[in-house]
Amino acid sequence: MQTPDPSGPSDLITLSSSTASVSLYLFGAHITSYTVNGQERLWMSSLAVLDGTKPIRGGVPIAFPQFADEGELKLHGFARESLWSLTSLEPTKAVLTLAPNTASKEMWDNEFELVYTVELQDSGSLLLNMRVKNTSESSAFSFTACFHTYFLFQETNTVELSGGLGGKTYIDKCDGRKKKQQGDGPVVIPAEATRSGRDAGKEGYVDRIYTNSGQSFVFARSGARLYNVTQSPSWPDTTLYNPWLGDKQGPVIGPDFDDDGYKKMICLEPTISKENAVVLNGGEMWEGSQKIEVGDF
Repeated sequence: MQTPDPSGPSDLITLSSSTASVSLYLFGAHITSYTVNGQERLWMSSLAVLDGTKPIRGGVPIAFPQFADEGELKLHGFARESLWSLTSLEPTKAVLTLAPNTASKEMWDNEFELVYTVELQDSGSLLLNMRVKNTSESSAFSFTACFHTYFLFQETNTVELSGGLGGKTYIDKCDGRKKKQQGDGPVVIPAEATRSGRDAGKEGYVDRIYTNSGQSFVFARSGARLYNVTQSPSWPDTTLYNPWLGDKQGPVIGPDFDDDGYKKMICLEPTISKENAVVLNGGEMWEGSQKIEVGDF
């Protein structure tokens, strides 16, 4: 269903099945809600700006054609601030597209097409898929990207993350982008934030790019599965983010981020970092997906 939203930046798209629902704006193709059996599973900041003047904080932002600050473009590129077109809508599936526009050409003058598919599956799981096509006949371009997914938790300090990060090399953005190696045990946010802060000599947080990561992850608490998350191998990297007490605090560095938001959210992001930037020649296409299956809350 597509409806106007006077309090939002654009029309709102709503998908629903017998067990789940998803809401997303045409602005940024931004998912702001994903519920299963009536329980919200995505974190949204109560301070998120919804008037279209800046990106929306929380949910699932799309970074393209630049991931984070890894290049000369503005943070995370332009896709999350662009008005997408709805090209197909079914009760449980929406397809949105983005093509070059005045704003994108001012920032990144390449010919492209993005096709973003959001689908609720029979089990209530959520499948996100993006295709990037170079629509030029001859010119190549490179890009980086991510799905900046904000998972919602009762308390992050009791959550363990296992799977595709164990034993992998990561870039620690809290500690001057130093390369480090993750241990084999589960990742627990408070301990990792403390470790990065101690290494950096400041209040810690978790902002890490795991290069050449695995593709399957499990969030759990006391042995109970909270989320199963998988990403296609075409996303070579994974980003893990939680500001803890060292980032996004206060009106200067976190004006749209709740000061206590770190207690309820963890970002696990399928990523193409600059270490593994994708090059598309004219006519070539890249495709990547993330699937979210929920368990206990």
